[in-house]
Amino acid sequence: MRTQRKWSIATAVTAGMFIAFLDTTIVDITLPKMMSALEADMYDAQWIIISYLLGAAVAMTLVSWLAEYVGHRDTYLTGLILFVMTSALCGSASSLEAMLSFRFLQGVAEGMLIPVGWLLLSEAFPPEERGLAMGVYGLGAAFAPAVGPSLGGLITEHLSWRWIFYVNVPIGLLDAIFMIWLVSNRRGPQVPKLDKVGVVLLSVALSSLVIFLSKGQEKGWLNSDFILIMIMVFAWSFSAFLFWELLSKDPLIPREVFLQREVPLGLLALGLNSMVAYGVFLLLPVFLQRLKGFTTLDAGLIMLPGSLASAVSTLLGGALADRLRPKIVAVGFLLGGAWATWVFRTDYFDPKSQVVWDNLMWGFAISGAFAPVSYMIFAVLKEEHYSHGTMLINVTRLVAGSIGTALSTNLLTSRQNSFYDAISWRMDWGSESGIGLLSSMEPLAGLSREGEHFLNQDSLHLTLEVARRLIYSVASGEAFMATYKHLALWLLGGAIALLFARHVKARGRALVH
Repeated sequence: MRTQRKWSIATAVTAGMFIAFLDTTIVDITLPKMMSALEADMYDAQWIIISYLLGAAVAMTLVSWLAEYVGHRDTYLTGLILFVMTSALCGSASSLEAMLSFRFLQGVAEGMLIPVGWLLLSEAFPPEERGLAMGVYGLGAAFAPAVGPSLGGLITEHLSWRWIFYVNVPIGLLDAIFMIWLVSNRRGPQVPKLDKVGVVLLSVALSSLVIFLSKGQEKGWLNSDFILIMIMVFAWSFSAFLFWELLSKDPLIPREVFLQREVPLGLLALGLNSMVAYGVFLLLPVFLQRLKGFTTLDAGLIMLPGSLASAVSTLLGGALADRLRPKIVAVGFLLGGAWATWVFRTDYFDPKSQVVWDNLMWGFAISGAFAPVSYMIFAVLKEEHYSHGTMLINVTRLVAGSIGTALSTNLLTSRQNSFYDAISWRMDWGSESGIGLLSSMEPLAGLSREGEHFLNQDSLHLTLEVARRLIYSVASGEAFMATYKHLALWLLGGAIALLFARHVKARGRALVH
C-alpha cells in the first residue's frame, strides 16, 4: 500500500513540475509565430522568456519561508493554481504588454512549484530511496526542458502557438485535485523568521543578473549604458546581500548550509551542467531550422529521441545513486556529457540521421548527473534545511541557464563571422579550389555547348552569391561545432569539481563517509 501511495504522489508532483519546467523552453521554438500575432520584433519577443525567468527568480527567494509558514502541499497548490490561471491568460493574450505581465506571474508560479516539489517527493519516499526520488524529480528538471522544443513544434504545427499554454490548464487542474486527495499539508517543526532585507536584496540581484545576461548580446554588452547599469546594480545588491547574510541573526539562507563542502561543489557542478544543457537547448533548434532548413515540426521530431533518452538517464542516474556512490555516478555522467558534447557533429553536409544519433547520445549523457549530484547535496543537509537546499538548486539552475543561453549566443555569433572570414580569405576565385567550386556550379554560371562556354553575367553574379552563401553555411556549421566543444570543457570542469567532494551516501539519517 505504501509503495502504491508513494508512486501516486510521485506521479502527481511530477505532472505539475513537468508543465512548469516545460515552459522554460517550449516557447523558444514558437517565438517566430508569436511575434506576428503580438506585433513584436525579435528583441521584444525575447522578453517573453526573460519575464518568466524574472518571476521565478523573485519567487524563489521567498519559497523556503513560505513552505514552512503555509505548508508544503498548500504552497505547491497555490503555485499550481496560479500557474493554471496564468497559462490560460498567456494563451489568450492579444498584446505584448499583456503577455509579458502574464508570463512574469507564470514565472512566479514556477518559482513556488519547483522547489516545493522536491520536499513533497522526499516526504513520500523513504531515505534509502532518496536517489530514486531525485530521479523522479529530475524528470521535470532535465527531461521537460529537453522535450520542450519537440512538443512545441508538434503543438504549433497541428494547433497553434496558443495551445502551448492552454495545454497546461487541464493537466494542472487534474493535478490539483489529486494533490488534495493524496497529500496532507505538512509544515516545518518551526516557522523561520522572514529575512525581508535579504529577500529584497537577493531579488534585485537575481533580476538584474538575468536581465543583463539575457540582453547583453542584443545591447552590445559593455558598450551599452543599460547593461553597465544592470551590472552595477547586480554587483551592489549581491555584495550587500552577502554582507547582510553574514551579519543577520536570521539569514535568508542559514550559514551552516555551506559548511559542508559538498553543497558548494555540488551547486557548481549542477550549475555547469545546466549552463551547457540550456546552451544546447538554444543552439540545436537554431541549427536545425535556420541552417539546415527543417520545419518546426521536423526539428521537433529530430530532437525527440534525445529527449526520450534524457528521461531514461534521469531515472537511471537516481536509481544508481541509491546503489552506488552518488559522486561516482555523477562524475561518470558529467564525463560522458563532456564527450558527447565535444563529438557532436554540426557540419552543414551531415545527414539528418547523424544529428538524431548525436543528440540521442548527448541527451542520455547530459541528464544523468542531475539526480546523483542533488542527492549528494541533500545527503549532507539537515532535514530542516531541505527547503533551502531545493531553493539553492533551482536558483542555480535558473542563473546557470541564463548564463548558458547568453554564452552560447555570443560564442556562436562571433565564431560564425570568424570562420566565414577565415574560409573566404583562403578562397581565391582564381585558385584551384575557387575554380573547382565555380565549376561544380557551372549550370548556373553559363551553358556549355560543343566545348564552348556562353557566359551569362547575371548567372555568374548569381553563382557567386550562391557560393558565398554556401561558404557562410559551411562556416556556420563549423561555428556550431566549435561552440559545442567550448561548452564541453565546462562539463569537464564540473566533473573535476566533484572530485574534491567526499563520498557521501544517506542511509536513513546517517551518512557513510
